Amino acid sequence: MKIYIDVLMITNAAVTLVYLGCIARLTRQRIKRKNAAAAAAVGALGALLLIPDSSSFFGAVILTAAKAAVISAVIWLGLRPKTAAGLAGRVAAYICCELMTGGICTAAAALTHRRIIMIKNYVVYFDTTLPQLGISCAAVYMSAVLYDRLKRRNVTTLKKYRAEYRLGAYSEEVTALADSGNRLCDSFTGLPVVIFRSDELYTRLSLDRPEKLFFYGFHAVPYETMSGEGVVFVTSRGSIKIRGEGRIFRPVCCTGILPGGGKKGFAVFDPEILDERSITDEYETV
Repeated sequence: MKIYIDVLMITNAAVTLVYLGCIARLTRQRIKRKNAAAAAAVGALGALLLIPDSSSFFGAVILTAAKAAVISAVIWLGLRPKTAAGLAGRVAAYICCELMTGGICTAAAALTHRRIIMIKNYVVYFDTTLPQLGISCAAVYMSAVLYDRLKRRNVTTLKKYRAEYRLGAYSEEVTALADSGNRLCDSFTGLPVVIFRSDELYTRLSLDRPEKLFFYGFHAVPYETMSGEGVVFVTSRGSIKIRGEGRIFRPVCCTGILPGGGKKGFAVFDPEILDERSITDEYETV
């Protein structure tokens, strides 16, 4: 079986990007282009581990360590996890993606009665057509998308959050609901908006008096969430802290405030804002 080095490196670079996309989807991260390029380059170079002979025990140990180092480097360069646990979890997800892709390609080989895949030293060589490789990668990515959608559909019932808005010396904390349908963004800054429904906040900040709106930088923005639609007063001033999942998040976002209608205050936010960048070193205390 002939192995073409250029095909080996190019396909592994492409597959590396697919795996990173899957992990980014699951962890709600955004990958910078330069980070993706660096990770893909390391993934391509790591494919050269297919070449050495690993017949001896020590050779196998060295190649195993080298493969682990390549995967760790790909994760670090592409996703920049902030903690050792975050790095370990993403490495495990990367390995799962490799196992899934290898399984799909092996199944395709069995169905077509062709040897379209070669695995050596933990490196996969795809001796297959681009459509077959594309279908395999698409299946892995769609699995990640499906899992993410199912997880986001259940987030409001499985997880409890608290959201605190602080402006100067004043703050208020309310129950928070994660709503994947809340895609509201501020028309001026482009940042996502966390919507608070609270009579206390609405009155305290004098939002019932139009002449006071600009004092705290509020402006009207149309909105639509699972709790209704209309016009919400939005500001980029102040800060928001969200407690949940055992962690404390400080998302980069704007604040929208609506009257509570006599009900207990609550907040609505898009779970996408709880990404890697918003995690603090603080832990929620029970």
